[in-house]
Amino acid sequence: MKKSKAGRERLKVVTIAEEPLEWIPYVTAARGSQDIVYERLPIYRGEILGLPKEVEALIIASDLQGMALHDNGEYGGSLVGEKLPETLEHLLQLHLPDVNQDKVLVCLCGDLYGDTAVRGSSGDPLPVWRAFRSRFQAVLGVNGNHDDLSPEGEAELASTGGIHLFSKPSVLLHKGLMVAGLGGVTGRGDRPNRTPEPEYLETLGHLLQRGPHILLLHQGPEVPAAGLHGHSATLAQLEAGPELLVCCGHIHWHQPLAELGNGTQVLNTDGRVLIFTAASPD
Repeated sequence: MKKSKAGRERLKVVTIAEEPLEWIPYVTAARGSQDIVYERLPIYRGEILGLPKEVEALIIASDLQGMALHDNGEYGGSLVGEKLPETLEHLLQLHLPDVNQDKVLVCLCGDLYGDTAVRGSSGDPLPVWRAFRSRFQAVLGVNGNHDDLSPEGEAELASTGGIHLFSKPSVLLHKGLMVAGLGGVTGRGDRPNRTPEPEYLETLGHLLQRGPHILLLHQGPEVPAAGLHGHSATLAQLEAGPELLVCCGHIHWHQPLAELGNGTQVLNTDGRVLIFTAASPD
């Protein structure tokens, strides 16, 4: 397996289960925002090569846009992303009891807010960040185009140990893994979490030159060969860069994983959650 500039083997997804370990019920606004729809958030298990020993599980999620549905059938009061960390903790204890939960890395790819009134509404994702940090020691992520953190919320995340929001594009070293983050989408620069395309692509190119193991995006590439929608210019940048693992959301794919011509793997976690543990090398 190829190595990064940091000298560690590249991450490579080996398997993703076809059937979810668990589903979390939630409620969200229907298309047109005239009604509500009941949905289920699937949680899948997978195996990956290249995890350092200090990271025993890698959890990736995005686009958690809805309100949690409670056991009594009622909803409201908490986002589905607030309920998710507790469920993940229980699943790890049940299915992966050997995993040290202090050695779990969580990566969030944006759009963590949702409500039942307006589909695609923007709002405060801070409760989701808090919920993840209350259960796991390391939580990294980017903003989606519908995440609306207040200055006070950003300051809280910046001052909380174990959390890193890539509010500005950058690279972070975590337990030997180089993680890069570029949030938002391309668009008019006067709108929240949007960057003009030339600037976005230039920034993406600079991040790729750093040779990260993982790149967290909200807006992902298109993969026409697999019939997967996304941003075409992002695809061109990724294929021209080094082999790495890209995690994204924003547009739902019917499959979670695609591989580009240069060996880069793209994980789409829009409306799904993936739990990876180390695969045994052949």
